[in-house]
Amino acid sequence: MGCSPGSRLCGFWSWYIEADSLATEQELKRLGEHKYSAVDNSWLDELCMKKWWEYVVTWCPMWVAPNLITLVGLVINLITVLILSSFSYSATEPAPAWAYAQAALGLFFYQTLDAIDGKQARRTGSSSPLGELFDHGCDSMTQVFVTLNICYAMSLGHMPNGVMFVSIVSVVMFYAAHWSTYCTGQLRFSKFDVTEAQMSVIAVLLTTCIFGNSFWDTNLGTSVIFPLFPLLMVVLPFCMIYSRAETSVYDDHITLFMLCFGAVGAKATNRLVIAHMSKSELRLWDWIYLGPLSLMLNQYYNTVFDELMLLRIVTVR
Repeated sequence: MGCSPGSRLCGFWSWYIEADSLATEQELKRLGEHKYSAVDNSWLDELCMKKWWEYVVTWCPMWVAPNLITLVGLVINLITVLILSSFSYSATEPAPAWAYAQAALGLFFYQTLDAIDGKQARRTGSSSPLGELFDHGCDSMTQVFVTLNICYAMSLGHMPNGVMFVSIVSVVMFYAAHWSTYCTGQLRFSKFDVTEAQMSVIAVLLTTCIFGNSFWDTNLGTSVIFPLFPLLMVVLPFCMIYSRAETSVYDDHITLFMLCFGAVGAKATNRLVIAHMSKSELRLWDWIYLGPLSLMLNQYYNTVFDELMLLRIVTVR
């Protein structure tokens, strides 16, 4: 089939497709030399999940490919999310209780299968960089499913700002984790990380399953969970900052750390009080959140700036 009238356009389109989908020989060579490196400090992983995953992997036949385990988990998660979306496509309609339960179960199955694929690879001696690449690709799609689950369970379609907030946080946190890995060469899991986040979403789905979507509503026409977002913007960064600290800077300067933490918490609380007294919608964003976020991102990228200096700047600000 000729394309003489638009040969330049066809040529550009062919170049675009090839440039976007093909790796260079040098990239393929370096990809083959890649070695997986990770540090796991997750609370739940250490407490119980590693034992569960080590038990489950023993039930996998040796002939099962690790990538097949990852793919099955992704498909299960996708199907359960699609079922839930068929009842609550705009994230405003309530779904049957069983739809939330099966979505929670699908996420748990994915979490388990995603955790044991690497163990199966080491067990069968089939670990490879392509396997890791496939695993991260599935994780990137699951991050979208997890966000949708939150929106469906909490009926966030009634609050477009809430949907955008959850989506942006989800994308930024996932991207930041791999940005850190790109800079340091090591994937690091902090005290509160992927497992804890997924378990939190499972808990939200099961809560909606038991109590219904009305559990998240208030008499102001907004979600009862809405004020949780500013709280998370205060608590999560500070928990991650403290748990990931490789020096004793925060222990040595506990007064400064608590003044910073307390000031951000006080501002978030005052915003909530104003919203209550004025019977208005609670604003999700405040510029004061940039302080803890900058401290957290500084740690993710191997403390580009001196932690004590940055802590002082953030506290004074």
